[in-house]
Formats: sequence, structure tokens, C-alpha cells
Amino acid sequence: MPIRSEYTIEQFEEAFQRFAHSIPKFTNVSCEDYTITFHYDEYGNPRRIRVQVHRRTGRKDEWGDEEVEWWGFAIEKKLYATSPHATKIDFGPYPGVEAKVREFIRQVMGDTKPEPRFSLTKYARRRGTK
Repeated sequence: MPIRSEYTIEQFEEAFQRFAHSIPKFTNVSCEDYTITFHYDEYGNPRRIRVQVHRRTGRKDEWGDEEVEWWGFAIEKKLYATSPHATKIDFGPYPGVEAKVREFIRQVMGDTKPEPRFSLTKYARRRGTK
């Protein structure tokens, strides 16, 4: 049974976009070109983030259908013992994907500076070595 509303579709779109961004820990965001899925542990801490890219290329395939570029990657917390790195980014063994992943992350992270878990220089200073 439908109901009528005096709100415009644009008003609904604006309100629901605002609502979606107000939810503190949403688990799935999807748009025309991307799907991002967030996985949390039982305490609400991020455990894994999965990014799927499915962009139209503007080219046609051999049957005349528009080609879609498909690739993705996952980010997980990983406390490496041999370096200050804090996450692992896995994209599988697909040729050319590493460059796409690196560029995508560079664009999304923008001016955000990485926060290494520790500094070997500071650790050495605390231990009294140079």
C-alpha cells in the first residue's frame, strides 16, 4: 500500500545522505563505482576493510556492451615485528592491480600522514644506542 509525500526526491536524497553519514559504524557503502565493506570485532574495533572497484571504462566489448573494470583489495590490521607498518593490504596476484591500489589509496588518504606504530630511531635512543 503506497503513501503520498510532499517531499521531493531531492529532499529525500539529501536527508538520507545526511542520515547515512551520521551512523557511526556502518558496514556497507555502495555507489555506482565502489563498494566498501567494513568488518568490526566484538568490541567495535575495525578488523578488515574491503574495497571493490567496478567502474565503467567507456569502452565497448566485442558484443557491444560497455566494459566494466573490476578489481579490489582488503586492508587488515597487521602488527609487523620487523617494521613500523600497521596494516596489510591484500589484492591478490592480478597483474597491474598494485599500481591501481597504491594510486587509489594515495587519492583517498589525501593529506593524511601515516602514523607508524614505532620508530626504530626513538627505540634505539631509549635503549641508549645510536
